[in-house]
Amino acid sequence: MTSMASNPAGHVSLMIGADGLIIIVFFFAGLIAAWWALAAVKWDKFVNQPLSPQATMLRFFLSLCGGLLAVLVAVLLLGAMQVVQGL
Repeated sequence: MTSMASNPAGHVSLMIGADGLIIIVFFFAGLIAAWWALAAVKWDKFVNQPLSPQATMLRFFLSLCGGLLAVLVAVLLLGAMQVVQGL
C-alpha cells in the first residue's frame, strides 16, 4: 500500500476530484441564486402569459446562464489558487 506522498498520480486525481466537486457546488449555487433572483422579474412585460410553461422554461434557461457564470468564477478561482501554489 502506497501513501499519497509516494504516489503523485493519486494526489493529482484527488485534486481533480476536489476541483470537480467545487465546480458542481458553484454551479448549483449559481443556478439556485439565479432562479431566486429571476422570481422577482415581472414576466408579463416580456411574455404574454407569465405563468405558462414557456415562461418557466425561459426562466430556467436564464438560471442555467447564472449557473454557468458561477462555474466560470469557480474555474477562475481554482486557476488562481493553482498559480499561487505554483502547480
